Order: sequence, then C-alpha cells, then structure tokens
Amino acid sequence: MADTSKCFSLVRGRALRVTRLDGCGVPVLGPDSVIVSDGFITVGLTANTDEGTEINVTNAAGDVCILDQPAPKFTGYDVTVEFCGVNPELIAMMTGQKTVLNTATPPVAVGFRMNSDVNADASGFALEMWSNVPAAACVAGQTGAQYGYFLIPFLKGGVIGDFTIGNDAVNFTLSGANSKDGNGWGTGPYNVVNNATGVPSKLATALDPNDHLHMQITDVAPPTPACTSAPLGTKATGATAGTPGTYTPANSYGPLNAAAALPADPTPSPATAWTTGQYVKCRDGSLMYYSGTAWVAGAKP
Repeated sequence: MADTSKCFSLVRGRALRVTRLDGCGVPVLGPDSVIVSDGFITVGLTANTDEGTEINVTNAAGDVCILDQPAPKFTGYDVTVEFCGVNPELIAMMTGQKTVLNTATPPVAVGFRMNSDVNADASGFALEMWSNVPAAACVAGQTGAQYGYFLIPFLKGGVIGDFTIGNDAVNFTLSGANSKDGNGWGTGPYNVVNNATGVPSKLATALDPNDHLHMQITDVAPPTPACTSAPLGTKATGATAGTPGTYTPANSYGPLNAAAALPADPTPSPATAWTTGQYVKCRDGSLMYYSGTAWVAGAKP
C-alpha cells in the first residue's frame, strides 16, 4: 500500500495506439503491427459483471430463513470506438478483417472489407489512450505537461456496426470488442512512463494476466499520430535452426512466408541444409527451413 497518492483530473482525448496481438494476447512483431491515431470521436468502456445467483428461502410463515446475496464479479469491458474519418489499416487491425489495396507499388490501403468468414478469435489487439491533465491539476513542482494513460491490454471481436450515408459526415463505429483474461502484455513494448531518474521507460510493474484495464498519470507524451502502420521490432538479419528456430537479433521478425524470403535473407545458421524437423515460423503462421541453397516452405522433412 502506498503512503501517498496523486489526485488529478482528466479532460479530452489526445491519441490512441493499437497494437496487433496474437490469439493468446501477446504483441506480434512485424512491419505493420502498430497504428497511432487521433481520428476518433469517443472511446466507450462498458463494464460487464456476473451477478451470481441469489439464494432466498422463506419458511412456512413467510419469513426469510436463508438469504445469500453474492457480490457482483467483474468480468471485463465491452469497448466501442467512434471514428472521425477512415483509417483502413486501423479498422482492419481492430476487426481482423482485410484492407482493400490499390495497384500502386508498393500497394496502398484504400479501404476495408467486412467478411463473415473471418475468425475473430484468431487475433486480438491492445488499445492505449492518452488524455490531457488540466494545468491547474498538475502536481506541485511539475515542470512539464502530464497526461492520463489508459491501457486495455487484450481485446478481441471488434466489428464495424451501423452507419448512415446521407447529408452529413459518414462516421464508422467499432463495437463488439471485449476485453479478455490472459493478456501477455507484461510491462509492454513501449516507453510510456518515466523511471526514477526521469528516463522514459516501460511500465514500472508487469500486468497480471487477468488485468483488463491499467490507468495512471504519466509525464511521457503520447506518440505522434500517423495514417499508416508502423513496425514493432526490427527486421531479422539471421535465422537459427531449431524446433522451433529463432530469429536474430532479439525482438526481430522474419519474412511473411518462405516465398518472401530471399536466398540468404535472413542469413541461415547453419548455412548448410537443416536437419529433420527444424524450422522457423513466418509472420503468416507458416513454417520454413533452409535447404542449403534457399528457404523452403514447411519443416525440414
């Protein structure tokens, strides 16, 4: 228990950041795993609770002889986001749907689709948000701006809901996203708080896997919004054989699949033919191994 606390007020939304997660709630390293946006109107959180079963028994005289009223149990949040404008990559990341690409080189995301065959349980996303702290509410002695920082570490199931096209702005709303138990966020991949020496760092303590919301005040400014996605991690320069194998350096990602891998990019280790069962995993979930001359799809037979 802390000996002191800081009280503060929050106003307005500054920015949000969405991070791609796998189906187990772990951030996915890749060239397009992060989007920062200020193109939203509202973000709404609705708490879900399990009220339990009340036991109420009366005797023959009509008086209560047994009464047990369970305390409601928090089970998570339903999240809705109303957007102003359209960011195809952002919507696709939050719904698991596909973007529509044009014919440019490289292609540009120019829209999105909603497909009933998409498995919303196969992927997820984390949602971070920043708000302002009014200057009058800043802590005494504070020299820079402060911000409210919100984190929902594991969400699944977003869909684009009802919208109307008429003589007005066309705004899309994401609904149906639910926070989940079992997040793999830990202290996170980003520097969002200052440490004891004032250096931007990751969260001071790791999230519990069943944490659904983290909120605190921070001195670290929100990231800069952009229309396009950004990488999480770095492109791998090497791949070491194993079952599974690993990419190097640490926190790096491999090619999309074997077809996208060049003969020596990433550099295989060993550079001779890998042995039976060895492979590395590609970003699309497929496997590949080194034949001695090229990358081949699958595990080494």
